[in-house]
Amino acid sequence: MNDEILQKLNELLKSHEELKLMMEALSNKPNLEDDTWLTKEMIMDKLCITSRTFYRKRERYNWVSKEVAGVRLYLESSLEMR
Repeated sequence: MNDEILQKLNELLKSHEELKLMMEALSNKPNLEDDTWLTKEMIMDKLCITSRTFYRKRERYNWVSKEVAGVRLYLESSLEMR
């Protein structure tokens, strides 16, 4: 009886450790909702670039973007500042 209880507790502990590792991995994943999103104009201002340079950089570095209410927004942390 005690051996069965110990075995179940060991299985539970192993499952707990696996879940803990999974939670840590998930917490390291970036949350796109918490980051800053910028418009084209804001990026051009920030980087001091022209519209043409903006489009070249956007394509070259594959900036993360989304469209909200017809406006394209870019994830600030995805911008390559080269």
